[in-house]
Amino acid sequence: MTINPDPRARQRGIALPMALWVCMALALLSAGIAATAGQATRRQGSADQVAVARALLDTGLSLGTMLAVHPDPARRLPADGRPVTLTEPEGTVTLSLWDEAGRMDLNRTPSDTILAVAARLLPRDQTDALAAALSRRRQSREPWHSVMELGAHLSTAGFASLYPLLTVHAPAMGEGRVSLRSMPPALRAVWPGLRGDMDDPAALGLVTSGPPSSLFTLRIMARTGQGAVASADAIIWITIQGTRAFRILEWREPAPVLAGEGPSS
Repeated sequence: MTINPDPRARQRGIALPMALWVCMALALLSAGIAATAGQATRRQGSADQVAVARALLDTGLSLGTMLAVHPDPARRLPADGRPVTLTEPEGTVTLSLWDEAGRMDLNRTPSDTILAVAARLLPRDQTDALAAALSRRRQSREPWHSVMELGAHLSTAGFASLYPLLTVHAPAMGEGRVSLRSMPPALRAVWPGLRGDMDDPAALGLVTSGPPSSLFTLRIMARTGQGAVASADAIIWITIQGTRAFRILEWREPAPVLAGEGPSS
């Protein structure tokens, strides 16, 4: 016997994420209005384009957070680092998003896995320096509080190569495993043993399913019409708590340089 699903149940299933997203959008709008009011005097009273570029970072933060969890997949910001450029009255904002579940966690992912990936990207002396830093932290049981701390142990080029592949904010339920679904292409390309026809992702320290993503790194690159630039990486935890739509776990300004990029100007 065929049972036709209740169309009202399907409508409720669609309405719930939409309602949550609308609540978050309203909270972001309120925060944006408050921020804009505080910046209005500075914008009107000064021709400093750097200040305008930095104000665009706030716009990018609000837009990027909303687009990260947009209920329409076609409008959702891709969480694999692909840049999306939006035009605003003051200039342009380029957004790139990474899912923290798809990155290696310095505190949870096995050191052997991190080093195996690093060996494919770094010279031997840099891999040895990374191994020593990981060993010291884990023996002392002192956690890494930010990926930025790794910059003290690696060269500028070495850090730029590993930075997009690492986090200290991976979801706890992952237990150090990396989400195959959320893994950025750069990490997928160097993950040991990863093939398109693999039978057992768990054997490679990967998971293929899990709850919806809520922890992201959002990269914001702002440029005014006069050419002033500003950049930042925001590690955001999207969670509706009262009127708060998200929390910023880290704010890195300017955004760290990635491998293949020139320094921010």
